[in-house]
Amino acid sequence: MTDKKRYEYRSCSAVMGTLTGAQKASRALANAAIPSSIIKIDPAGARGCIWGVSFSCNQKENVKSVLLTAGINVKSWRTDE
Repeated sequence: MTDKKRYEYRSCSAVMGTLTGAQKASRALANAAIPSSIIKIDPAGARGCIWGVSFSCNQKENVKSVLLTAGINVKSWRTDE
């Protein structure tokens, strides 16, 4: 038997804060052939809008590398379960 949970798609996200930052991150990831989407994140008590990019968790190390190389600051990393 296989463990189906282990093979399920899991989504991760990188929180940038601004929409412009999320757009830059999305373009950098697209140039590296890593699929992503821009997401609005619930601020949980903070004021204003918080933006980030969502991607497959199995690409997390690649995403970190691409964003670091592009000079894009990530405020936090999240795993959406």
